[in-house]
Parts: sequence; C-alpha cells; structure tokens
Amino acid sequence: MSVAAADLETRPKFPASVFLLTIAQGLAGAIPPIMVSLGGMVGQSLTSNELIVTLPVSMFMIGTCLATIPVAMLIRLLGRKPVYCLGAMVSAIGGLTCALGVMQGSFVLFCLGAFLFGLNIACVQSYRFAATLLVPDTMRPRAISFVLAGGLVSAVIGPQIVVWTSHVVVGAPFALSFLCQALLALSTLPALLLLRFPAASALPRKSATASASTISDARVSLKGYVLAVICGAVSYASMSFTMTASPLAMIVCGFSVDDAAHGIQWHILGMFAPSFVTGRLIERYGHLKVMLFGIALVALGAIIALSGQELTHFWATLILLGVGWNFSYTGSSVMISHSAVGPKAVLLQGIADFSIFAFVAISSLSAGALIHLIGWEMINWIVLTVVGVSAAIVVHQSLPWAGSAGSASR
Repeated sequence: MSVAAADLETRPKFPASVFLLTIAQGLAGAIPPIMVSLGGMVGQSLTSNELIVTLPVSMFMIGTCLATIPVAMLIRLLGRKPVYCLGAMVSAIGGLTCALGVMQGSFVLFCLGAFLFGLNIACVQSYRFAATLLVPDTMRPRAISFVLAGGLVSAVIGPQIVVWTSHVVVGAPFALSFLCQALLALSTLPALLLLRFPAASALPRKSATASASTISDARVSLKGYVLAVICGAVSYASMSFTMTASPLAMIVCGFSVDDAAHGIQWHILGMFAPSFVTGRLIERYGHLKVMLFGIALVALGAIIALSGQELTHFWATLILLGVGWNFSYTGSSVMISHSAVGPKAVLLQGIADFSIFAFVAISSLSAGALIHLIGWEMINWIVLTVVGVSAAIVVHQSLPWAGSAGSASR
C-alpha cells in the first residue's frame, strides 16, 4: 500500500449525519434567495408605501432573530432532530401563507408568511453548530464549512425557481414561487429524520475554587466570543443590507427581474462556493486573518458598486459580497463554537445568532426605505464605513498586545 493510500485510509472522515445536515442546508437554504429576490418586488406590488416595500424581507429576518434563543432552548429540552423537523413544517406553512397573500393581494398576509419562513431559518442556522458535535475538535472548521457548502445547491435551486415560476399563475405573479418554497421546506424532512447525534456525555463537575489559569481562559474565551459575534453581525448585516437593496436598485436602473434573480444567484454561489476551502484556510491562517480578508472583500464590493451602475457592477458587487461573507461568517462561526463551551453552549450559540440576526433584521428593514430616501450610492458608503470600523477592531485584536484574543482565534 502506498503512503498516499494509507494517508487516505487514516484521515478522519465525516459521519453520515454531517452529509445529511449538508443536504438539509442545501434545500432549506434555497428559501432565503427566493425571499430576497422577490420580497421587495412583491411588497412593491402589494403596498403603495415605498418606505415599507422591503418589510416582507425584514419580517423574514425578524422571524429568524426572534426564534434563535427559543430554538436554542427547545434544542436543550427536546433535542435537535425534533426541533429541526418542527421548523421545517412551520416553514412549509409559511410558504403556503405567502402564496395565499400574493393571490389575495394581502401585504399583511405576505409579511406573516415571510415571518414564518424566518422562524425555520433559525433552525437552519444552527445546522453548522450541530455538525461540530459529530466530529473531533480539530475538524470543526471543516465540518462547519462543509455544511455551509450545501448552499451551492441553494444557489442553483432558489434563483432558478424564481426565473421559471414567476409568471406561471395568471393574475398572481410569484405565487407558485412561494408554493415551491413550501415544497423545499418539506423536502428537508427525510434528511432530518435520519440524523443521529451522540448522546450527551456527563460534564465534569467544577471544583469550588477556580485556578487563575481557568479564570484567564474564561476571559480569553469571552473576548473571542464577543469579537466573533461582532464580526458575524457586521458581515451578515452588510451582506443583507446590500443584497436586499440591490434588486430594487437594479430595477430602477432598467434591468429585468431575471437580471436581478441571476445576480442573486451569483451572489449565493459566492457565499457558499468557497466553503470547500474556508475550513482549511482557517486551520492554516487562523480565524482573525480569514475574517479580516472577508471583511476586505465586502469593502471591495462596495467600492465597485460606487464606481458604476452597469449590470457587471451589480453582479461583481454581489459576488464579492458573497465571498466576503463566507470567509468572515465561517471564521466567526468557528470562533463561536470554540468560545461557547460547556453546558450552556447551545444557549450561547443561540444568543450569538440572536445578536447577529438582530443586526441583519435592522439592516434589511432599513434597506427598502434608504434605497428610496438616499439612493444606492449612499447605501454602499454606509457599508464601506461600517466594515471599515469592523476591520479596525479585528486588526487591533491581531496586534501583539491583543495576543490573548489572537490566541483564542486559533
């Protein structure tokens, strides 16, 4: 047997449940692109108030934000599989509600359906943390990035559903698109029902007195946790802010719905295609450097958006935004998984996602109003400013005198 063959045999492999989580991620992850692509445009057709046309997208994000901590608590109480399956069924109801809202011309009903979709995305977001329970600590970055790679399926399915189903139902554009969302949610159930998680091992009891090194480690862990949440929130909110506004900006510039959908498709590909290498990059260079590179790509996307308003400018911005999100969000997720440990790990993960999606909800809610009030250019100046501040924080933590936080990022 050759050395290479022996190395392949001894290399740790992912258990089946990691692949099942990736499949579920790919199918359920196709729902947000549909909502982001269509939410603003459908909202525009259902309400005359230009300041709230992106409210459906915001309700989607608000649903995710509000569900993160309850989902974490339910996972601790019931286990991951039942909660994930319940979330998929709630999402299916959301799809039916959105379709009904479109057919009845009800903006309120459409927003309610979007909110229900968001509740399940809180479950989908925790798939990446669920994968870390199935592998050794050294494989956590690869497990998280592998599950996120399921988004490549989302990148193809979601936008293509928009393109092929937009005007099938006469008199109710996009109704079939949301019925397809309901089917996508239900299609995740077979994979979720087959999931197998290891039984929770008994946690060692803490001694009455903690050593100085234990206290120091706790402080480092807390600092890394807070930094990871900040970076995750900034990268995700910046991505959501621009992605929510871009379809509306493209329509204003004279481009078609299909052009906007394809732009979102390239964006989603940018979000998940790097996942095959992100884990290895984190293992080699550390979390902070990968996060900083991701933030830099988001900034570059904003600069390109400011340089022109041709279709290539929009698409290049969306692609860079997606790739930048992948590096910064995966890095922050790995950092959170290392920092949120112990019996309250699931709750800490839920708090992290709540914090991240609170910023995402605010950014998506404001995007619709700001695109009409201040325009596409000012939106990108805001993104550039916010990510610049975030980059400064990461750089500061990378410097020698911030070595404690830097060590926590490895």
